[in-house]
This record gives sequence, structure tokens and C-alpha cells, in this order.
Amino acid sequence: MSDPASPADDHSDAGGFQQALSAKLSRNRELDQQRQQAEKEMDRAQREAAERDAEEARRQQVARDERHAELVAGLRSAAEQLKAADSTAFVVRLGFTESGEEYIAKISTRGLTPARSLFVELDHDDDEVLARWHSDLGDALELWRLLEVTPDMLQRLVLQAADQELWASLERPPAFPGDEAALAEDEAAS
Repeated sequence: MSDPASPADDHSDAGGFQQALSAKLSRNRELDQQRQQAEKEMDRAQREAAERDAEEARRQQVARDERHAELVAGLRSAAEQLKAADSTAFVVRLGFTESGEEYIAKISTRGLTPARSLFVELDHDDDEVLARWHSDLGDALELWRLLEVTPDMLQRLVLQAADQELWASLERPPAFPGDEAALAEDEAAS
């Protein structure tokens, strides 16, 4: 069977093919340029996002550093004031751990009923504040992030340790600052 197309038709088809091929290759180049531009744009956006994330991480670290220093100063001041006010009823131990990562305060009663101790750890590297009551009424533990705690909260903890009337009226350790509903119950009980 012979091909119905003549050699002249092959030539015109070849010209149409050339144009179509040229158009496709030209479009491929355009698409490649668009892809390269999009990749550059995506790389730029990723760099900017990484820079923003790094800046936010630096900002958060500065805030944690400042808050840790603020909390150490506030806790130290409150505990030292308690010790100076009544060193016979309260034993106060303060200081940084050997690693320098944590600041520890331990306030214990001497000769008071119920006997109690407050342990507070300000952990800089782990971004945590741990507060723990150990008492004749039981134990309680609270854990916060550094930025969730204020010097006022730590002062309130020290005041709770010193509040003999509060402890005499409770059947369990007092609520931690920040739990306002439980604190209101404790205040009503005393």
C-alpha cells in the first residue's frame, strides 16, 4: 500500500513540524526560566524565614536570660529578707549549682508546726522554674516556663512559707501562685 501523501506534502508537514517543535522548545525554555525563578524565589523566602526564625529564637533567648536574672534577683532578695527577719524560725539556703545552670533556693522552717520546706529551682538552660512544697501536710509540685513566672510570684511563695496562720488553717500545702481560684480558697480558709 502506498502512502497517499506526496513528497510536496511531506515538505509542508516538515515546515509545520519545525514550527511546532520550535514553539515547544521555546516554551520549554520559558518554563525552565520560570522554574529557575520560582526556585530562586523559594530559596529567598526560605532564607528570610530562617532569618526570622533565628531572630525570634535570639529574641526569646534574650527574654529568657533577662527573666532568669530578674527571677534570681527577686528570689534572692525575698529569701534573704525572710532570713534577716527571722533566722531562728527559717533556714534559708541560696545559690547556683556547680554548673551555673540552676539557681536553687531552699527555705525550711525550724520549730514551726506544721514543718515545711519550699524548694525553688530556676533552671536557665531548660527554661523551667520548679517549685516544690515538702511539709507535714503533704507535698506539692509545680513546674512553669521561665517566661510564665514573675518575681511577684516568687515573693508570694516566700510569703506563703512564712505565713504561719495560713499553714495552721490548711490540710494540704497552699496553692501555688498563678492558680488564683485555689489561692482564693486558701485565703478563705485562713
